[in-house]
Amino acid sequence: MTGLEDYSGFEVIRAAMEVEKRGHKFYAAMAEKAKSDIAKELFTWLSQDEVEHLRTLEKLEPKYVEGAFWDDEEQFLPYLRRFSDSEIFPSAERLDEVLKSANSDLQALDLAIEAEEKFAEYFHLAAKNARTQDGKEAFTWLAAEEDRHAAVLKERKGKLLASQKG
Repeated sequence: MTGLEDYSGFEVIRAAMEVEKRGHKFYAAMAEKAKSDIAKELFTWLSQDEVEHLRTLEKLEPKYVEGAFWDDEEQFLPYLRRFSDSEIFPSAERLDEVLKSANSDLQALDLAIEAEEKFAEYFHLAAKNARTQDGKEAFTWLAAEEDRHAAVLKERKGKLLASQKG
């Protein structure tokens, strides 16, 4: 996630949009394969919340188009896809391995916590490096949302652990 300061608000918004799209797919897959009702409900909610974040970003995008560094979006999108796949989410192989394990819900929660913490870190850094007040506010809001997701995941993990002991 280095080099964020080298990108305009537009590029950061576009990167955030790609991250949210991947987040939706990530959580939808986890919800589909979750074994417990607690995990299934949580991952479904997170999947839907990522769609809401994407909608928020889509509304913000026009404010940043003028400051874009990249003239050709086709050059920039491969970077965004690589970024969101390799730096935020576990590999498909790792996810499949976790989802097939006996303790898959707990391990999936751990993967989700890790991803949300990385989301939050990215957006906190984006807020710090934002060149406009609008950008700073948008990224601060997104960081707070991802921090909230991580906190909810940790709380639900505790409930799931307690239910398994009880």
